[in-house]
Amino acid sequence: QIPALQVLVNLGYEYLTPEAALAARGGKLGNVILDEVLRESLKRINRIQHRGGEYRFSEENIQTAIQRLKNVKYDGLLKTNEAVYDLLTLGVALEQSIEGDLKSFTLNYVDWKNPANNVYHVTAEFPVERTRSHETARPDVVLFVNGVPFAVIECKSPKEEVAQAVSQTIRNQRDEYIPRLFTYAQLV
Repeated sequence: QIPALQVLVNLGYEYLTPEAALAARGGKLGNVILDEVLRESLKRINRIQHRGGEYRFSEENIQTAIQRLKNVKYDGLLKTNEAVYDLLTLGVALEQSIEGDLKSFTLNYVDWKNPANNVYHVTAEFPVERTRSHETARPDVVLFVNGVPFAVIECKSPKEEVAQAVSQTIRNQRDEYIPRLFTYAQLV
């Protein structure tokens, strides 16, 4: 884990201690999104261009976008991950009134055109509450983009088989473990 974390920090990821990551999740082990990081990122990276002016999305629309991402209906891991992928890559259309005009504007979760505008975090030993249980599973390393868990890394000693890490990652995706984390993960 330590070499992986060092590489990621050197690439520009901000390290969050497990305690800081839990606090950023509102202290809820079942929540896998860093809520305030997401909220502040959405405010910062999104602007509405309308008739030569630049406007911010309303607080209501920011909250709606967060809820759309967090409340994607679970329809099995694959279909749910596809729905999340669409939101993350395409954004969400939201109606907003600008100077008396009510129109739909796209709010993006990630600034794909200017990657430096996004915020990147990494944490280790990320405890996630298992489905229908108070037990947790702890992926070794989780990477976040704008507060959304984009990648999950399972680290193993060089003395262990890679198959063990693969098996553990597959197990963690099962319905009785922590599929909620993997609905957002774009890289495993």
